[in-house]
Amino acid sequence: MELTELKGLVRKHDNQLDHILQLNSELIKKIQLQKPQRNTNTTLRKRVFEVICFTTFALCTGMYIAANLEQTHLVVSGIIVHLFTLIAMIGSIGQVVLLKQIDYSKPIVEIRKKIELVNAHDLFFFKLMFLSAPIWWAYALVALDFILGFDLFIYLDAEFINRYIIINLLLILPVAWAFNKLSYKNLHIQWVRNTIGFFTGSDTKKALVFLNEIEEFEN
Repeated sequence: MELTELKGLVRKHDNQLDHILQLNSELIKKIQLQKPQRNTNTTLRKRVFEVICFTTFALCTGMYIAANLEQTHLVVSGIIVHLFTLIAMIGSIGQVVLLKQIDYSKPIVEIRKKIELVNAHDLFFFKLMFLSAPIWWAYALVALDFILGFDLFIYLDAEFINRYIIINLLLILPVAWAFNKLSYKNLHIQWVRNTIGFFTGSDTKKALVFLNEIEEFEN
């Protein structure tokens, strides 16, 4: 056999080997992504349901505000609840958009980053609840009046109301500071890591750790 023919056979063998390795790599990637893809479809249905629920709640609070325009305390409370509902609705819409943008033909790192952003969604709701802590009274007033027709505000002592408002105004800056700290970028801070883990659960914490690792890898 001549040297030229031998080189041709070697080249052909190399091409076949490269093709086989590529097929194996694509097969492995497909197998690895089958479960995440099924989970993504399930999560998408949940997020769509969230959007429907928050949209319905936003419409209800909007009608509640319109029906109580003559009562300032109910209007203010209703607006606060309405705004936080809109924020939650927008967050869920963002999740739906993100889920629809996941392209399983893209590199695995890019896919996993979007998946983990979805998995970390519980942190968004926790931070929203945390941010609304100083104004929880708005939820109580609206809920009691809307569900039971009971206006709690008229039975509250004026001194108690003033003291409560002052205390909650003083809480705004500490709450805003803590709200900003609660991020996967700050998982190296023990109280942040413990707080997120306690209030959101292990799955969300794992997602945040993974996001932090991806960001460090990309940088």
